[in-house]
Formats: sequence, C-alpha cells, structure tokens
Amino acid sequence: MLKLAAVFGNGMILQRQKEVFVWGKDDQAKIVEAYLEDKKYTSEVKDGKFLIGLAPHEAATGLTLTVKGSSEVVISDVCFGDVFYLAGQSNMELPVSRTLDVSNEEVANSNYPLIRQYRVTPQFNMEENEIADLADNAWTDATPEKIGEMSAAGFYFARRLYDDIKIPIGLILAAQGGSTIESWMPRELLSDFGDYEEKMAPFMGKDKLKDYIKDRDRSIAGWRGALSSDEDEKRIDEIPEDARDFTVPGMLLKKNGEGVNGIVWFYKDFTLEKEPVGDSFLYLGDLIDADQTFINGTLVGKTEYRYPPRKYPFDGSILRKGKNRITVRLIIETGDGGFVAEHPYYVRSGDEVVELFGTWKMAAGKIADAEVPHFYMGQEIPTALYKTSVRPLKDYTFRGALWYQGEANAEEPERYAEKFSKMIRSWRKYFDQDLPVVCVEMADYTDPVTGETPAGWTRIQEQQKQAEKDVPDCLVVSAKDLSTPLELHPQRKSELGARLYEAGKKLFY
Repeated sequence: MLKLAAVFGNGMILQRQKEVFVWGKDDQAKIVEAYLEDKKYTSEVKDGKFLIGLAPHEAATGLTLTVKGSSEVVISDVCFGDVFYLAGQSNMELPVSRTLDVSNEEVANSNYPLIRQYRVTPQFNMEENEIADLADNAWTDATPEKIGEMSAAGFYFARRLYDDIKIPIGLILAAQGGSTIESWMPRELLSDFGDYEEKMAPFMGKDKLKDYIKDRDRSIAGWRGALSSDEDEKRIDEIPEDARDFTVPGMLLKKNGEGVNGIVWFYKDFTLEKEPVGDSFLYLGDLIDADQTFINGTLVGKTEYRYPPRKYPFDGSILRKGKNRITVRLIIETGDGGFVAEHPYYVRSGDEVVELFGTWKMAAGKIADAEVPHFYMGQEIPTALYKTSVRPLKDYTFRGALWYQGEANAEEPERYAEKFSKMIRSWRKYFDQDLPVVCVEMADYTDPVTGETPAGWTRIQEQQKQAEKDVPDCLVVSAKDLSTPLELHPQRKSELGARLYEAGKKLFY
C-alpha cells in the first residue's frame, strides 16, 4: 500500500521556484506516479521507498496533487510559496496563545489562511540505519480557530512577510522545549567537542529512547501519585488549622530553610462586590512547579510543569457575590517552589477585577522523602533531534531557517559558537541546500529561585552575537531586551517577529 511521508497532506505548502520532492513508501508497486496540473512525474520504487521530483513552480494556491502506486492518494489545497524551517527550543516553540497579554489585538485581527504550519513531533527512533517517521500531524493555518497553536515567533515573522510579498508562507515547526544544541547535531560531529558516546549509548536503537521516556513518565507519575492523601478532598474546601500566612508573590526556598519536596496548599479568600457573570478568568501568574487550582471547591485549571503562565478561564456560575475562596494544590518537585514575582495575579468577573497579591494562607500537605526522580528529556539526548526532526526532512525544500536556542546550554556554554557553526554547515550539506539562517540572541533572564542569571547565560549571548561573522548566510537578531527579568518565555514575540522579518528580508530575498 502506498503511504506518503506525513508532511504531505491537505493544505501543504511547497517551496516555489525550486525543485521539490515528494516521498514515501509502497511495498507493492514498482513505479509511483504523481500528477500536478497537466504534468506527470514518476519514480521507481527501491526497497519499498520512492522519491519523486517535481519541477519548479511559481507561487500558487488551491492545487491538487495525486500520487498513484499500489493505491492512490489525493492531496487537496496544495500551495507553492516560501517555506521556513523553525528550530531550537521553547522560545521558538512557544505558541501564539501564550502571547495574548501583549498581542491580543494583533491576534484578534489576524486571519491568514495562507500562512500554514506543520508540526514536527519527534518520534525518537534512534536506530542508526533507519530514518525516523514524521508524526501524522495536519497542516494548520493562521485563522482564528487555529492560530493559537502556531509558533508565535514564526507567525509574527510570517505575518509581516505575507503582508509584504503576498504569497503562501509555510512553517515547518521542529523546535522542542528544553532541547540542547547537541541534540540537533549529527553524531559524527559530536566527537569534535568531547565524549558524548557514553550519554548516547543507552538510547541508540529503534525503541530504546521511547521506552526510556515511558519509564520516566511512569516514575514521575508514581512519585506524584504517592503524594495523594485521603485529606486532599477535605483540604480543597477547608483551610487547615495549622495554616500560616504566606505573601504572594513569594517563594519557599531551600537556601532559606523553607524548601519542601511534595504538596503545599495555598488559600486566598476574596470578595466580589458585584453579581458574577458567565465568562470569568483567573490569572495566577507563574507557579513552580505543578498546580491544581480550585475556586469555591471547583477545579478551574491545572498545569503539569513550571513554565506556562496560569491563565484559567472558567464558568462564573461557581462564583458568588461576596466571599469566595481560591485553593491551590502545588507540587514542588526539587525543593524550591512558589509564586513567581513580576507576573499578574488576579481574578476577573465581568468588569470587576480583584487583585490577588498580598497575604494568603499556606499549609504543608504530604511531603516526599526525596526530590522528583531525575530523567533526561528525549530532546536533551545528543543527536536525538537530528535523527528525528532533521533527517526525516532531508528532501524537503526550504527558503531558509530560523533558530532560537541556547537556554538549555547555559550551564555548559563552552564552544557553543563553534557547535552552531558546524551544525548549520552539516545541515546544509545534508539537505543539499544553501539554507540561510536567522539566529536569535537569547533574552536576558534571572532565575526566580536563585535570583541570579544562570551561569554561562551571557557567554551564550556573546557567542550568538558572533554567529553572523562565523557562519556564511547568517544574520542575528536580538531578543535581549524583550523580557522582564524573571520571564524565561518573553511574550513580546511580535516585536521579535518584526526583527526576524527585517533580517529575513535581507537574507532570504
């Protein structure tokens, strides 16, 4: 049966004015044919695989591509335009929905059906002689119903570019939060920078990294599950007698003798002067680490890890005029946790807004004997993303790339610039494309736990600024000034997008 690589689907965007390729598998046919407009293209099937080259095409929309082998696949709404590879970590991955505090009006007025994104979800096959599959994800567009899931940096770049050149813009979003630069590099390059084999070895093989991730998830879930208590249900509604005052924002820190591993409960009573309305909203700033948050005993939101802002819309029918209570069940995983400063904390019902800063009540819940078990994320493993998010796209044609990464390397900044330079050169050789790249200099950041800039952070920034001198066809834009000190994920991505656009216009055109 014929099966195309997952990136080829309805609404896809292919690179204009260059030869492009369509590939996949067919375990029954000897020849596979592709039909686009009035042209026919063919490919032999070798070892069950095929690769069909399509002639260069000018920008276009609404085309149909038909591929025939042992079965037939029809792809509709095919476009030709300019396609960009988006790589790096969470500040490139961060979705538009996380930027609405500062860009709500811009997003609300955006309707760009010809800006489209395909999300590369790594399938973590580390088998040396196999190419990992691409995830079966659909192309999504920048229309009101779907725009929230797009890369914010990518969208705000693409919006300006589309407004300028008025052709389809495709984004291949491969970025992964927490990824190291070593994860994006081919194995043969890593030996130039030290011995990474010991770290890679346990995961080399088809399912070894997948199995490791499953074990990690089970272990963390078990650690968290052991914190559950018969008292939890009662504590949602009632403030324990041993609760003490706690100031929000504020942190429980090991260095101050207040750190804990486990559950801490927080309570805040607040008063509504008006009758509540249907659509209400709780903004609970930024919490470390995972929370379940209740209002008047009803769960209004939960987040499983520390970084996303807690923005919880909820049905205002659970509110009442007069006294109400917020309860937060917070899991602290590594001893330090709490409510991060310089973030909003409020509840809104209609036009009434109640600030939540100030005195809360706090009580310890069930405490663990040790911190949450440490495991690597797949995207931290050297060469993992190269194998699963670069190699599978070998024959996709791009106009250029955008790169925003470095936070995960701040503790080991040595030779970052050299790694980046060799990584980009290796990509260009592997893709057999020029692949010009715009690199982002990281935003400034202060860790809310230590109160300091992470070791090596400024050294990474300094090396990033040098990238355009070290790497041909590379420009650097800065996000250094786009953050508040305690914000790892700056929301001012529209301003970053404007800078990416200005650099991209010079570099890509």
